[in-house]
Amino acid sequence: MDLQLEGKTALVTGGGTGIGFGIAEILAEEGARVILLGRREQVLVDAADRIASAGAKHRPEIIVHDLTAPNAGKEIAAKALDLVGPVDIIVNNAGTSEVLGVGGAEDRWQHAYALRVVAPRHLAEALLPEMRARKFGRIINIGGTFEVQSIINSASVMNAARTVYSKSLSHEVARDGVTVNTVGPGVILSEQIDKIFPTKEAREDYCNRNIPVGYFGEPRDLAALVAFLASPIARYITGEVIAVDGGSHRFAF
Repeated sequence: MDLQLEGKTALVTGGGTGIGFGIAEILAEEGARVILLGRREQVLVDAADRIASAGAKHRPEIIVHDLTAPNAGKEIAAKALDLVGPVDIIVNNAGTSEVLGVGGAEDRWQHAYALRVVAPRHLAEALLPEMRARKFGRIINIGGTFEVQSIINSASVMNAARTVYSKSLSHEVARDGVTVNTVGPGVILSEQIDKIFPTKEAREDYCNRNIPVGYFGEPRDLAALVAFLASPIARYITGEVIAVDGGSHRFAF
């Protein structure tokens, strides 16, 4: 199926590694012009080289910026517009998972809030005028579990906040051809997962207990859905939260 992404421009936050790289890779394969955003320049350069060497029509551009810095969303939007002009697709992938519990450090709460809520909102609102004017835009959040946990995790709280904001935003911009959706990953292979499950036995035990399909996902398993949601073909899907978790169903809404 042709996803009709040729000529579209996508900004992927946290695009240098893991899920973000998988998303950027598929979008580039489908003909989109991709901007990789992250804090580590060499990681982004290496990612852009890998995508270009794989035969992508456009070598990805890179923007080095910390999403938790003051006014990050607005500044990143301005840089993107200078680099490539209007942005059609925003993929809010950057995020960290941090168990804080009662009495968790305030600076860590503020960091999580800036990363998962403030910056994505500012980024969207800075790029939305062009999207609405052209009657096409896609905003896709990469979320995670929203369920109540035994110990407070800042990521779950901020994912919930961003999802509620996104649901309301989807109503506000729907008639302008802009869709807003959230994709909730289950356990997707990455450097972080390698640290959590260092042995084959640990992985098998977790999969047997928690994942009906019986194995961990790969970045491209999730990226395929993101590419579809980013396409004109997915015009009638908005305000949704879709899990890509091998049947684990760990999402409350």
